[in-house]
Amino acid sequence: MQKELYLFIIWPNGRFMEKQIVADIKKKFEIFRIFEVCWKEEHFALNLARFYGKKLPKGCKKEKETGTGSFKIYLVYDNNPQYTDGKNTNIVKKKQEYRQLAGGGNLIHASDNPAETNENLLFLLGKTIKELEQEGPQTNIGVISHDLIGCPTWDSLRQALDTVRKIPFTRVKAYKNSYLIHSRNADLARRLLNASSHFSIPGIHKYSIEVGKTKQPIYIRKIN
Repeated sequence: MQKELYLFIIWPNGRFMEKQIVADIKKKFEIFRIFEVCWKEEHFALNLARFYGKKLPKGCKKEKETGTGSFKIYLVYDNNPQYTDGKNTNIVKKKQEYRQLAGGGNLIHASDNPAETNENLLFLLGKTIKELEQEGPQTNIGVISHDLIGCPTWDSLRQALDTVRKIPFTRVKAYKNSYLIHSRNADLARRLLNASSHFSIPGIHKYSIEVGKTKQPIYIRKIN
């Protein structure tokens, strides 16, 4: 099977075990890129909720568990992925091992399959697996000193639309002096756009996204 790209995140409160975790990562996987990320403390909870989406229980204070300082992203290749129920068991096993090393809980995040890797990268970097692979590996640690893309607002409408177009099976067209997004992954599109003020019209959901200091209506339609 062809090698696949995955990511591990060591959240702030898990970094006391980073040396041991990374030593094992190097034994099991091929490190492609490393990033150190620093989100604004006041946006940390919002970033986590948006990043995890429905996987994060409502009312969960996850930032208390993860901490709110800088965290590390390790992008790695698994050269021999093994699948059960749509998840790479090599990654799932290591994620659980690293969580135990960090004292239990969820101080380590890992993508379970390439689709999740791609989703995570869109939120964290605004880039896809393909774009990063085209850039190639780097030995230096990339420093990211901004929140998730589009948080707290988008720099421009073009930036928002160019980013949402990167979701697989998604297209954008002009509609009612705004834009209509057709996507098989409509909920992901909404979450990536950081859209709110939801209401429905027949077959379409209308949202609002923040672009600079203005609110921009956006329409999303789920397709099969």
